Amino acid sequence: MELTKSLYQKHMRTLWSAMLLIVFLLVGVLAYFSMISHQHSEARLNALQLSVEAQVNRRLQDEVDTASGYAEARYQRAEQVLMTRAQDEVLQAIAVLKGIYQENKDKLSDDQLKQVMLESLREVRFFNGRGYYFVGDSFGKSLLLPPQPELEGTSLIDLKDDRGNYFVRRFTQVIASEDGRGYVRYRWYPPGDEQNMQDKITYIARFEPFNWMIGAGDYVYRIQNDLQQEIIQHLENIQFGEDGYIAVFDSRGHIIAGKGVSQFIEKHLSLYESADDQKRLTALSYKLGTEGFHRSDWYQADGTPIDDQLIYIKPLPIWGWSLVGGADTDPGIQLLAQQRQVINQKERIDHLQLMLLLGLILFIALVAMRYFTRGFEHVFRNYQTDIDQQQKELSENALSLEISARIVQAAHEGIMVTDADNRIVSINESFTRITGYERDEVLGRNPKFLQSSRQESGFYRRLWETLTKEGEWHGEVWNRRKNGSLYPQALSITCYRNSRGEAENYIGTFTDISQRKAFEEKLEHLAQSDSLTDLPNRRTLTARLQHELAIIGRNPGRQLGIIFMDLDHFKPINDTYGHGVGDQVLITTARRLNETVRSIDMVSRVGGDEFVILLGNQPGDMQQTAIKLAERIIQVVSEPIMIAGESFSLTASLGISVAPSDSRDDIQLLEYADLALYQAKEQGRNNYKFFELWMAAKGQQKTDYV
Repeated sequence: MELTKSLYQKHMRTLWSAMLLIVFLLVGVLAYFSMISHQHSEARLNALQLSVEAQVNRRLQDEVDTASGYAEARYQRAEQVLMTRAQDEVLQAIAVLKGIYQENKDKLSDDQLKQVMLESLREVRFFNGRGYYFVGDSFGKSLLLPPQPELEGTSLIDLKDDRGNYFVRRFTQVIASEDGRGYVRYRWYPPGDEQNMQDKITYIARFEPFNWMIGAGDYVYRIQNDLQQEIIQHLENIQFGEDGYIAVFDSRGHIIAGKGVSQFIEKHLSLYESADDQKRLTALSYKLGTEGFHRSDWYQADGTPIDDQLIYIKPLPIWGWSLVGGADTDPGIQLLAQQRQVINQKERIDHLQLMLLLGLILFIALVAMRYFTRGFEHVFRNYQTDIDQQQKELSENALSLEISARIVQAAHEGIMVTDADNRIVSINESFTRITGYERDEVLGRNPKFLQSSRQESGFYRRLWETLTKEGEWHGEVWNRRKNGSLYPQALSITCYRNSRGEAENYIGTFTDISQRKAFEEKLEHLAQSDSLTDLPNRRTLTARLQHELAIIGRNPGRQLGIIFMDLDHFKPINDTYGHGVGDQVLITTARRLNETVRSIDMVSRVGGDEFVILLGNQPGDMQQTAIKLAERIIQVVSEPIMIAGESFSLTASLGISVAPSDSRDDIQLLEYADLALYQAKEQGRNNYKFFELWMAAKGQQKTDYV
């Protein structure tokens, strides 16, 4: 009896130990795979988030740099604007004088007619009330000088500026020339300052009947100041991402423009109602002189304060301004946060299922042990019964092992086990679900049949070197399903060795990451597209243009074109109906442009209401192709747009440049198309102009010409 009891206790301790060992091993294996899967998922998401944040930062810097470039370009064009406007005013005055002359030459004497014509110009003002017409004869005698009528009738031929230039003599040279018109640059005292002369540009034209000189001009610095408001309005209309905008500060730290800070415009810090606002903007003012990324308390586009916002500051020396760009949210980061939330939720569900499965295993193990205990009592009471009970124990053990196998089968990841010769000895159901191969089709085979042709040469050699040296390998690999389709998978391989250090098995776990790859491609699309119209953005346009220029560089017979398009009078729509309606107008215009261009062309939005159409390279004459497309674009843009029961009719101005005839440089091609666009707007809008060399010369005029 004592022997029977001793044997019974010995067998029970052995059985309990074996059962607990199996349970702990299963728990350890599943916990290990779960931990490894979580770590790799978290690492991939963190790397993806860093990539998205870097793209957001680059886009923020690009937007501020583009705005700064626009302001500097408009500032540098001040002389060109002054010259164009002065010429228009003088030619208009000559047209008026010709009309008066034709109507009264047979009714009045010459002296009476001259007096009528001079008086018709005396009260005319332009250039914001500063500009006026002056008239003189071919000998330098003043006939009309509204600011100083006391000098009328006297000779001004000997007037000279502080650099010794006799500018009235140059006036007489202009009207004596064959063309009879031209520009004269000189220096003179601006109103209110009789101590310091300033640069001035005047347009002179000859009035034939009396050989008069008709002139008008202005000081360059005044035109530059006039352009400030135009630049400010442009900067206020810039929006990027969902709520990114640009604010403008002057040299004193006062706010000039900005959607989210409009309540502070032209106010001194002491006048702010909130002490918190004073603290925020005082802290920011200390950073305005330093270009680059900063962290500062800021304001959302609707004026709501936000703490520790990433902003980009760029000084604008021409007027002592500083541009501050900031964006509260970005579609890419929001999409990444949503994806992280989905993955975390899925992991919580998987962990809950795993815990339930482990509880079930433990319960079954305890029940089995209960049966085993009763069986052993019966075995040791009767030998025959012992034999039967041993058979029952074997059956119960088989059940326990079957349940252990089910744990592996229930895993969401595909699992494959190979022997030391890398022959498959076991797979789970997720392996079949992911690859399409059944168990009988893979047992005994080398996993090479799963490989695709996407991996570079040497990939698998390096994999085995790492696995042999470190005992494990983790990474991404492209494999082939049974149906022949390729898919990406996250793969982890672990080498299990015996007590002698020899490899006995290789266990591989993998998951299908096709959805994550698609998600990454969607993020890449967001980085390369305009968030409002889904058109390619400036970065994508630049890359495509450089590629096309490289092609025509290798093929001399091919050409490409650039059409720079701007909607005429778009700002009143935003001001009257709101940005929501304005956005719908831009979206409809983008869709129409895409439907109008050829399949080899590309439509992109580069900011505000500005679009650039890249005409894909073609053999032969690109000019005729550009003309046809420009005419179609003007037609489709002018078609009415119905939004919320309102009909909107727009026009468009287009500037065109052609490579390689105009330039082989991508930046110059865009600048030349922009110059041509400016001429199209100057000549009435709703038309197109090709770039010509005189436009560049006019835009960069730095010397006097007659």
